[in-house]
Amino acid sequence: MAQKQEVEQIWHNDHHVLRLRINKSELEILDIICPAEEPTADCINSNGECVVEWFISRYGMDCNGGICPAHAELQICWTVVGDKNIPESAQLWFMPLHDEVFQAWLISNG
Repeated sequence: MAQKQEVEQIWHNDHHVLRLRINKSELEILDIICPAEEPTADCINSNGECVVEWFISRYGMDCNGGICPAHAELQICWTVVGDKNIPESAQLWFMPLHDEVFQAWLISNG
């Protein structure tokens, strides 16, 4: 019988930013800004790629788990479930830092 194993999610608040634009009724991601300056940053995988950029460039706002008004620049927190070095078998979620519920949770768990 398989046992249920809990997965610890670590939320990273390392200043990743999405640059956005509203085009009619669509929210477009213009740019994903990764602040990593070191190859050992939490977001950098073994291929030297930013896993946040990798996921958001492929799946866009489908990775978003939060709610907030659209801004031209949106600072996000992110977490990855699975091995960031094998992104095809992992999952990344981001939350806008300005999401009120998430922000309250971050403060209470910080």
